[in-house]
Amino acid sequence: MSRADFSLELGWEARMFRQQGMKRAVTAPAVKIAEYAKSTAPHRRTSKTYWNEIRKHIDVTVAADEFGWRANVTIEGDPRVRHAMLQEAGFTAQGRRVEGRHYLKAALAKARAE
Repeated sequence: MSRADFSLELGWEARMFRQQGMKRAVTAPAVKIAEYAKSTAPHRRTSKTYWNEIRKHIDVTVAADEFGWRANVTIEGDPRVRHAMLQEAGFTAQGRRVEGRHYLKAALAKARAE
């Protein structure tokens, strides 16, 4: 039987998130979440693609700060397309129900399960 002694020091998180390869480690889950959100985002079922489709405005932002590398999934950063985020319960389009922000919760839950 082996014994291990773990001790945490103040600022250990900052040192950990500054290490080599941490950028890739925090980017991978954010990219998965963005892909899930894009695949389940409400969209029109037409042959045309519109500039304000939600899936076109889901981006991953990776940046370093004083605490290390951070990755964020940005949903509709353009203020002109925030309409879908503001519809909590969803809406009806052409006779079919379109979910509101519930696709984001589903994307987070799916990424969490994997």
